[in-house]
Amino acid sequence: MILSRRVILNYLYSSGLYATVSPTFGNITGQKNNHLQNFFKFSVGKINITVVSDGSFTTPISSITINASEEEIKQHLQKYHMPNDYIYRETNLAVIDVEENRLLVDVGGGSRFIGDTGRLFDNLDLAGIDPDTITHVFLTHAHPDHVLGIRDDFDEVIFPDAEYIMSQNEYEWWTKKNRVNEVEQIFQQTVLNAVNSLNALSEVTLYDEEKEVIPGVHMLDTSGHTPGHSSLLVQSAEAKLLICGDALLHPNTSLVFPSWTPENDMDPIKAIKSREKVLSLITNEKMALLGFHFPFPGVGHVIPSGNSYQFLPASIRW
Repeated sequence: MILSRRVILNYLYSSGLYATVSPTFGNITGQKNNHLQNFFKFSVGKINITVVSDGSFTTPISSITINASEEEIKQHLQKYHMPNDYIYRETNLAVIDVEENRLLVDVGGGSRFIGDTGRLFDNLDLAGIDPDTITHVFLTHAHPDHVLGIRDDFDEVIFPDAEYIMSQNEYEWWTKKNRVNEVEQIFQQTVLNAVNSLNALSEVTLYDEEKEVIPGVHMLDTSGHTPGHSSLLVQSAEAKLLICGDALLHPNTSLVFPSWTPENDMDPIKAIKSREKVLSLITNEKMALLGFHFPFPGVGHVIPSGNSYQFLPASIRW
């Protein structure tokens, strides 16, 4: 028996479900699941990796792309059963253990950023990781959700004994003298956040080429989102993982429409080329992917799907 729309709506109204269920998509309403957003451990060959959440935040749907209309974006989000008035961003940081090295990828937004971020230290503790054991910190780029956490509430650098590493192009672009006056006013606070965070570091190791950071972990140029945006390629035995930073932002946008240009891509043409580079690499070599803003823990594989791609998330085993 096929129920009419009126019958379905009458049932939803009478049962009290209409407030939280869409008759078209049957959307669910998310609640806080902090107990699920702490850490995720896995291995790449003999290299152990822990994904540690720094929390989450939301941005307007206008941030998703500048080359599609608002209506097109909303229709796309509805197709994937996503909210049509905001996009939810996780912040999946990675801790990589190789021999005596313990490398943290990005530091999150700390207490100065928006949303529910700043949970790095709480979740390191839950994962059994002593902050004093971090030997290296690799910064993929200088957007605030990746570097604003460099300083604590007392303006002291976190992980003061760790070696901080970054692309030379990225570092020099943000810290160029008078940069803040060379950008549009709406972007000036982002520049100030980057400058204040990076200048707090007494020393930064700068790489001007793709090279090994620690054994089995290589820096990969994926610039475009920012001038020197970098990803990390982790390889052990025959296993590989790409930690892509913001080269890919969400599986239901970046993978479905790689040519969509997010609002904060600083060089859109270069960013598209980097997305294509990343997607080609991980699909051709069948390597795993860790997406910084992907739904937690952001780990899985990508397969081609016609002219786009599909993300296959790793299973969480309890």
